[in-house]
Parts: sequence; structure tokens; C-alpha cells
Amino acid sequence: MEYAILALVGLVAGMLGGMLGIGGSIIMIPAMVAVYTPSGGASRMQQYQAAAMIVNFLLILPAVVRHHRARAVLWDVWRWLAPAAMVGIVLGVATSLLPLFKGGNQKYMKILFGLFLLYVAYENLRKLLVKSSGEKLLADPSSRHRAWKSVCVGLPMGFSAGLLGIGGGALGVPALQMVLHLPLRNAIATSSAAIMAIAWLGAAVKNVGVQAGGDGTIAESLKLAACFAPTAMIGSYIGGHLTHNLPIRLVRAVFAALMLASAVEMLKPAAALLSRLVFGR
Repeated sequence: MEYAILALVGLVAGMLGGMLGIGGSIIMIPAMVAVYTPSGGASRMQQYQAAAMIVNFLLILPAVVRHHRARAVLWDVWRWLAPAAMVGIVLGVATSLLPLFKGGNQKYMKILFGLFLLYVAYENLRKLLVKSSGEKLLADPSSRHRAWKSVCVGLPMGFSAGLLGIGGGALGVPALQMVLHLPLRNAIATSSAAIMAIAWLGAAVKNVGVQAGGDGTIAESLKLAACFAPTAMIGSYIGGHLTHNLPIRLVRAVFAALMLASAVEMLKPAAALLSRLVFGR
């Protein structure tokens, strides 16, 4: 039953990850916490992140193929965005493996992740209130962008991906819109291509670090990833197709609701800490 649940979660994560250019960790990690918490899952955040980062690489590939066919990926932005994100993801993974986030302190990683999910939900709800002018691709996809702006987006995108075990697109997509002024579909497609470049690196560094630190094993990461990957890849291709055929506003409402539900699950340790501080129990 657990494997069937994770497979279904993989399909949903793939569809939303491919559709919104964010990867699937923000759905997969809370799902693993919810499924395995009764057997001590709350203390295995490092392992869950390591597994999700493997799936992110496999998940995003079909979506990138679909976005490329739609000529939505801005490769002149990507060639500066991706290398900066690769540096950022290594720094983020190294930070996530510090003693602050190890052992019993992994609850702080859950709290940090939950707060990030609240931010993602807020961003999507905020954009639901903004009237859409009709998303279109850039009139001139070959237009040049300042390299330093791409680097400024890539570094924090990669760092957040490494620290939280996510694809990075939840930060990268809005940043590409705000800093480089890209239309949403271009931002989603270019973010997806950047995740393709950094996910394998983050997964490799994270899994080696988790095993070396005694917080999990590469074999367990692969086992968990195998539950998600097949359906996630199918969902990703469907999601990439929907990006260019459905109104993005329609997707945002469902996505924001999922983020809020996931945030509630991840912030349970924060509620417990607050209860002890206030009531002493």
C-alpha cells in the first residue's frame, strides 16, 4: 500500500513539477514524512531529501523535452543560469549537512521546509489575484539578457535546492519573472532546463554526504526514488504539455492548496515546540 501511495504521489508531483517548472520535492518530501512518520520517519529528513533529489533529475527530463519543442526554453539565459545554480546547489547541500540539521536537529529542517512551502503558497495565491494579460512566449526568443542577472538568480536557486532538497524552481520561476522580466511560460521552461542541469549534481553530493554522515544510505535513496520515478516521469511529460495548453491561473489554485496542506504536515514540529514553550509540555 505504501508503494502504491508513493507511486500516485509521484504522478501528481510529476504533473505539477513539469507544469510549473519546480521539480517534485515539495510534494514528495511531505508525502514521505506522512507515510513513514509512524515508523520514525520524522528523523529521516536527510534521507528523504536525498531520494527526492534523485527523482527530480528523472522527473524533469520529459518536461524539458516538451518545453524545448514549444521553443519556450531561453538557452541564452540558461547558459549563465545553470552554472551559477550548480555552484549554489553544492553550497546548499554542504550547508544542509552541517550539525545544525543532523540527528534530532532534523526537525529544524522540517520547520525550514514548511516555512518555504508557506512562501510558495503565498506567491501562487498572490498571483491568482493579479489579472492575467494572456501568457505569451517572448516575441524574440533570441533576445539577449544581462549575464549577471542570470547569475544572481542561479546562485540562490541552486542554494535553496541544495539546502531543502528541492528542484529550485519554486524560487527560480518567480525570480526569472521579477529579475529578467520573463513571461511565465518562458520562466517555467528555462527553470526546468536549469533543474535538469543541477539535479544530478545535487543528488550525487547529497547522497554521498548522507551516507558518510550516517543519516541514511544510497541504497535506501534509490529504493525510495524507484517508487516515485516511473509515474513522475509520465506525469512530467503530461505537465509539460499542459503548461502550453491550460491557463496557468487554473493550476495555481490547486497548487497553492497542495502547498498549504504540505506546509501543515511539515510544521508539526514547530507547533510542538511552541506548545512546550507556552504551556511547558
